[in-house]
Amino acid sequence: MGWSLSWAATKNGTIETVCTALNLRPTGEREEIAESKIDTVQIPTGWQVVVWNRHEVEDQVLAKLSEDSDVVSCFVEDHVMFSSASGWARGKQVWKVFHDCEKGRYHLDVVGAAPAGLASIRKRLTDAQDANGGEEGDADYIYDIPAELTKALTGFRHDEDMPGVTGDAFRVLAPAGGSKASLATKFMSMFGGNKR
Repeated sequence: MGWSLSWAATKNGTIETVCTALNLRPTGEREEIAESKIDTVQIPTGWQVVVWNRHEVEDQVLAKLSEDSDVVSCFVEDHVMFSSASGWARGKQVWKVFHDCEKGRYHLDVVGAAPAGLASIRKRLTDAQDANGGEEGDADYIYDIPAELTKALTGFRHDEDMPGVTGDAFRVLAPAGGSKASLATKFMSMFGGNKR
């Protein structure tokens, strides 16, 4: 099947700060794995993570979420092997790293002042790509750079278990209020899901 999702983590955030910033509310439902449209979880490293399944979260949402907290975000689309990571502060994007397999197995664009940890992650995965046949290899290791970078920064990776997090830790979120759609879901519906 493959992953198609976005997630954003707010430094020292809480479910309350996320819901307030994005006009969401907890539904009372919980999940062991984030499978609903929008889920959130507090992880032991102090980050509050919000997961949007089957959607690339819009920059406007990340800007809003980062007005009062540093934010790290990741997007993965396994079906076309496109992945990105970004860092936000005070409502502005500080850096972005992205890979588009259609531009080549080694493609990686870096915009802004990326975190220092990027260099070692890039070297490790570039070496793995080299060892696996380079452009002609049967795997795309460069695709994992954004996910590995955001994991190094927050401790969260969408496809790995989180140490210290067990049971139905993910809380399902929905738009707050009757007909008033949340900022997060408004942008998701306006753009019909994934975009690059």
